Amino acid sequence: MQLPGTHSLFLAAALGLSACTSMPIDFARMDAAELMAYNRSVKLWDQVHCVDEIRSGSHIRRRHCSTLLDIYSQLERSQSAINVRSASRVY
Repeated sequence: MQLPGTHSLFLAAALGLSACTSMPIDFARMDAAELMAYNRSVKLWDQVHCVDEIRSGSHIRRRHCSTLLDIYSQLERSQSAINVRSASRVY
């Protein structure tokens, strides 16, 4: 026997949970154990790594998180920019 309204209660709970999964994850607020658990659940290039950095001219420490793919892409862009600058230098 089902109670009246249990279908609507189940539907509301399912919609609420699906809305939670579509929200972006704030990796900067995760601790090390949570990041390790997340990284075990995704492929290598989707794993997230965080660093605490201090920007020049500031003493405020900020945590920056990126996927390995984003880190690799940034390194490639930086390397390309260095190569272009050194190749275009006139002696």
